[in-house]
Amino acid sequence: MIGDAAFAPAGESALAYQESGILRLRDGRELSASRQYRYCAVGNRVAVQFADGPNTGNMFLNLEFSRKNWGFEATGTHFCGDDAYQAYYRILDAGSFETVIRVVGPRKAYELTSRYSRALRTTQDRLPSPMA
Repeated sequence: MIGDAAFAPAGESALAYQESGILRLRDGRELSASRQYRYCAVGNRVAVQFADGPNTGNMFLNLEFSRKNWGFEATGTHFCGDDAYQAYYRILDAGSFETVIRVVGPRKAYELTSRYSRALRTTQDRLPSPMA
């Protein structure tokens, strides 16, 4: 998928996450895609909840990050029926992270790798302020 993702404050110790973009399939078809999650700090863990669709508010992942030489990483697994979503998060530095989601099930077998980097906004990228 090529697109945009954004985090925004969502209460104490929580962030709202939203992504949208174009998913290009192996057969060349392109589909619009979007997803929302809520990331909540709970002690030394991060609870990732669905924030859209029929599973809104349900737990997706419960992550506990550990320090590595190159940054931080966490793993977690979500079960949906007979399918297992094995997630791997790796924070590389203050401006970038990556996720790998392996999906395994009776009719599913694929891997999604996503790399995120902070976009530097310029004055032209910002919406005009009504206070300006």
